[in-house]
Amino acid sequence: MSEDSELIFFPVKDVRFQDLSDWGNPDEEHKVTNGLVRKFKRQISQSGSLVEVNEVKVALFRVAEQLYAIKGKCPHLGGPLHLGDIEELPDKSMCVRCPWHGWKFDLTTGRAEHPADRDVYAVVYKTKVDEQGNISVGFTEFSSSYFSGNTDF
Repeated sequence: MSEDSELIFFPVKDVRFQDLSDWGNPDEEHKVTNGLVRKFKRQISQSGSLVEVNEVKVALFRVAEQLYAIKGKCPHLGGPLHLGDIEELPDKSMCVRCPWHGWKFDLTTGRAEHPADRDVYAVVYKTKVDEQGNISVGFTEFSSSYFSGNTDF
């Protein structure tokens, strides 16, 4: 039985794979889009996308044809990981650098790579992308709020 078969995959609404900035494409390195931040129009430089899936805020990052999903808040002090930069580690794996204090988390394992002497992990999630670019994120269980009667499906 594969590891993915034990996961429940939830669809991501309003974001498709091709909509994500490609950190593996140097032409998109300084891509700027217009967006709303606290109801004010402003330019937003390349970053990840923050989405809510299964009642959890998840940061999505695209590097070439690979999609990464990590819990939206840094486990150190709650920084917004979707605003962090993507960097390649010496072993060629990818990490996200928290914009608040510079902690780096491996996007595959969630392990803190910097500072190196810390046994801290960010939560990472498996992803699936279908032929149309629709994204799903895998969880081991439903959010408990689904069973409280306060959540719409």
